[in-house]
Amino acid sequence: MSQRSYGDGCGAALALDVVGERWALHIVRELVFGPKRFRDLRNALPNASQNVLSQRLRELEHEGVVRRVELGPPVSARAYELTDSGRELEPVLIELARWGARRATLGGAEMSTDAFMLLLKVFYRPPAPDTPSLTVRLVVGVDAFDITATPSGVSVARGGHSQAHATVRADVRTLRALIFTGLTVAEAADAGDVLVTGDTDAAQRFFRLFDKGR
Repeated sequence: MSQRSYGDGCGAALALDVVGERWALHIVRELVFGPKRFRDLRNALPNASQNVLSQRLRELEHEGVVRRVELGPPVSARAYELTDSGRELEPVLIELARWGARRATLGGAEMSTDAFMLLLKVFYRPPAPDTPSLTVRLVVGVDAFDITATPSGVSVARGGHSQAHATVRADVRTLRALIFTGLTVAEAADAGDVLVTGDTDAAQRFFRLFDKGR
């Protein structure tokens, strides 16, 4: 991705030549669930300087990992999205997140909304084969994601267009607490940290489908 290279023919080394620079995989992570404008990437990665972020995007674009697109209507805007090659990195990110999550704690560094949504795929524990599917809409700020849990897996879609059993509005820290601690949806709602519409019991069942011990 740059003039720097490991000069090693190993596939892992060749991959790191492309996505091994600082912030490169973070950019890929932020684009897994759809395109984003540059300012959205800046907001999601506040510790990356504007110059570094611009450079990484140029390098990833040169390597065919991301491409520029035009969003709209109603408002036209330039954005970045993953190419087919870039989307192939999603399972790599999931396995890296699973490996790294063993070192994480709830009191550690903050994570972006998209990073949390990817984490749902890391910790999903499929229910019994005869369990009906469950769709919960998670709303964080202006972002909405529909998460559908089935016995065969979990899907995450940005936009909030599905028929959801429940909608949960909260910040990422509270959503993490609902999975990684004993906090219940009812307790979080009573504290004013969560707003639930629809089936509250379905929302509670949803957060118990993720296993922090994996």
